Amino acid sequence: MDQVRQEKARRTRGRLLEAGAELFDRSGYAGATLGEIAAAAGVTKGALYFHFTSKEELAGAVFAQAERSLRAACGSRRTATSPLQALIDAGHWLADALGSDPLIRAAFRLGREGDWQCTGGSGPGSGAGPGSDSGAGPGSGPAPGSGPGSTDPHGFHDFHGFHAVWAGITGDLLAAARRAGELRGRPDAPGPGPDTLVVTAACGLEVVLADGCPPEERARRVGALWDWLLPCLVPPGAVGAYRTGPPALGPA
Repeated sequence: MDQVRQEKARRTRGRLLEAGAELFDRSGYAGATLGEIAAAAGVTKGALYFHFTSKEELAGAVFAQAERSLRAACGSRRTATSPLQALIDAGHWLADALGSDPLIRAAFRLGREGDWQCTGGSGPGSGAGPGSDSGAGPGSGPAPGSGPGSTDPHGFHDFHGFHAVWAGITGDLLAAARRAGELRGRPDAPGPGPDTLVVTAACGLEVVLADGCPPEERARRVGALWDWLLPCLVPPGAVGAYRTGPPALGPA
C-alpha cells in the first residue's frame, strides 16, 4: 500500500511540474497562479500544497528538473564523442528541447524574469540543491554569473538564470576541447580566446529559436551557426572532422 501511495504521489508531482512549466512558459512567473496550475494538473490546491509549499518552490523545482535534463543530455553526448562534437550535438538537443519541452522553455523564462528568487538554493543558476547532480557531466558545478560573490572559472560573468547553466556547460566543453587539442592555440594560452564568442553565440540560440520554427529550420540554424564558428576554432584542415548537422540517431 505504501508503494502504491508513493507511486501516486510521484505521478501527481510530475503532473504539477508539467503544468507549472506550461503556465510559467505561457504566462510568466507573475502571471501564473497556483489555482490555474492545480487545475491544469487535475488536482486540488491542497494536493499542490502537499508537494510544494509556494509558487516559488514550484518554480525552483521546474528549473531544477530542466537543469537535470540539460546536464544529462550533455553528459551522455560527452561520453559518446569528442568534446567539441558533443557541444555541437548539445546545441541540436537544446534546439529540439526548445521546440518540444515546456520545462526547458519555462526555465529560460524564469531565469530571465527578475520578479522571483528561490531562496532554497535550487533557483536559477544556484548550482545547488536538486538541480545539481554531483558529477553529472559537463557543467555540474555552480553556474556562472549567479549568486552573490560567485565566480566563474571561464570568465563569463554576465549570464544569469538558465543561460548561466548553459553557458557553464558550454565553457566546460570548450575547455575539454582545448585540453584535447581540438582548438587552435595552446591549451595554456592566457585569456578566453574565442570562448566568449562561442558561449555568447550558444546562449543566443534560445533567442534565435524562440519564434516557434519547425524542427528542420531549428536544425538548419544550429548547423549554420557552427558552419561559421568551426573555421575560427579548429586548426586548418580539421573542419571536415566535425558534423554540424544533427546526429541521425543521437544519444537519449
